[in-house]
Amino acid sequence: MTRGWVLVTGASRGIGAAVARRLAKSGFDLLLWARDQDALASVAAEAGDVQVRTTAVDVGDAAQVEAAARTLPQLTGVVLNAGSGRWAPLREVTPDTWSATVRTNLDGPYHVLRAVLPKLAAQALVVGMLSDSVRYPHAERAAYTASKAGMAALLEVVRREVRENGVRISALLPSRVDTHFQGSYAEAAPGTREGALSADDVAEVVGGLFDLPGHVEVRHLEFAAMTSSYGPFPERVT
Repeated sequence: MTRGWVLVTGASRGIGAAVARRLAKSGFDLLLWARDQDALASVAAEAGDVQVRTTAVDVGDAAQVEAAARTLPQLTGVVLNAGSGRWAPLREVTPDTWSATVRTNLDGPYHVLRAVLPKLAAQALVVGMLSDSVRYPHAERAAYTASKAGMAALLEVVRREVRENGVRISALLPSRVDTHFQGSYAEAAPGTREGALSADDVAEVVGGLFDLPGHVEVRHLEFAAMTSSYGPFPERVT
């Protein structure tokens, strides 16, 4: 039996794709959003027997989000995963780079939440993918850290507004994840961040949240690979 529909943003690869596969294994039907429709189709093909609907959506575009949300069914959950970032000293961060980062990481969650809140079932779960940079801002990550910190505040505000309806909000703050990311690299790919969490590791955490009883809310969750560090602390185990 289906466990309901879950919307996953940034679902075309990396953490989003891994979350989609994990939730499909648990019997959730999937609504997958990302900018690359072909890549979404590949993820959908791996979902097995659950229902999957894919839509090409740039979450930073309010009109696109509003249009895509018009046909959404009632939602059991939402995973706000779409994100971007590039590391550079503040003096080298151009206004275009700043705006593009904020557009995806902060405007995107605002557009999505505003559109989907009326669709959330009682005891629905909203998972926001943040970063250890929210707790421990790193040098050369001004746009990324500021936008993710803003997203963390947004999630707390929404928690206060929807709690009386039984909707739960979980903010995830993982450390380094070995997945597609720009950062200080020229588009890093899996296999370039030794000792980090994998996308599947993060997906298991998300899946575990969805497997909890509907009255249990994990508000904030910080996690890292034992072979990595969390924030600035050199605590890795080799």
